[in-house]
Amino acid sequence: MPSPEQSSNRRDAYAAWLTANGINPSHVLLDADVYLDTAPNGSQHIVYEAFHLDAEGRKQVDERGTGVAVQRRTTPLLVDPPDWWEPYRKPTRDDLLTVLGRVQQLAERWKYTGDRKGGPRQELLQALGQHTTPEAP
Repeated sequence: MPSPEQSSNRRDAYAAWLTANGINPSHVLLDADVYLDTAPNGSQHIVYEAFHLDAEGRKQVDERGTGVAVQRRTTPLLVDPPDWWEPYRKPTRDDLLTVLGRVQQLAERWKYTGDRKGGPRQELLQALGQHTTPEAP
């Protein structure tokens, strides 16, 4: 885990990289999808989520009225990201439903396993992947 100083340096470098690519870092959500994509013509661009702003630059409320509206934006990649940077994409609804279906299948199998410690725990952990790490039964 990076030290607080390293984290601060990385935040600053990340913000500088966004700025160098014409993106205002204060408009990008903390948990925003930010990744590189290649256009059909071969050019690379940054795909990211940012606050939806009105003509005066004010953040807009989402359709439920419970948070800030977000929009997906794309901008040409002008400056390469820092070496340590990793793209981030939140799982989609379909990704989560797939994981849920697999967990439900494993839970059903596990229910009928006599020795719970010998049950499909490793398969369950694999199905969950990076989403969570459950405690041992």
